[in-house]
Amino acid sequence: MKLKYLFFFTFLWSSMALEAQIRANISGKTYDLESVNLKVDGFIITIDAQGEITDFHNSDLNGELTYYDDQYFDQYKYGKLKSMGDVKIDYWDDLNKDSARYGKLKNIGNIDVDYWDDSIFNKEKWGKIKKIGNFTIDYWPNDVIDNSRMGKLKSVGDISVDYGIKDIIDESKYRKLIKFGPVSLEYWNDKFIEKNKYGRLKSMKGNSDDISVFIL
Repeated sequence: MKLKYLFFFTFLWSSMALEAQIRANISGKTYDLESVNLKVDGFIITIDAQGEITDFHNSDLNGELTYYDDQYFDQYKYGKLKSMGDVKIDYWDDLNKDSARYGKLKNIGNIDVDYWDDSIFNKEKWGKIKKIGNFTIDYWPNDVIDNSRMGKLKSVGDISVDYGIKDIIDESKYRKLIKFGPVSLEYWNDKFIEKNKYGRLKSMKGNSDDISVFIL
């Protein structure tokens, strides 16, 4: 989604319950993590499962929208959103156009944004969000036994994120979100008596006003 269109989609989020400071959104079909909403300095910032910022908004924000319009001196941010009312938005410049940061969000007002840039030792993290304000974002590394989690969100600030891995006996949780901070998710694993429910979400515990999991 291009940032120039963000303003026009904010109503989609304002109609949803975003009271929680941090909210994980999971698919109602696969139960995999699809995105995370973070509340940072009054803004709701959304990170998708690939570690990209897909949108941000502030319900109290009003004013004119401006865009970067100098295609010669601002090539890396030409056509992108420059300001929303009094909030200035900037993007990373780099001599190397193929760098991890080039053209990506650098600031949303006073909120700093940074990215993982080690393509040798952290290949699975390269180019993904590393930091938003005070939130440090990390991802699951390569695992020679089971790579089903590789590149997925591992932590958001102090919140740990985990998924079901390969299990010969029980595959009901495989690739599904099982932990988001204090929130735990359990799945039906009875292949005989309750076989029609096998693999479906059975329970969710630990939701609060600060941290929650939402099923899309």
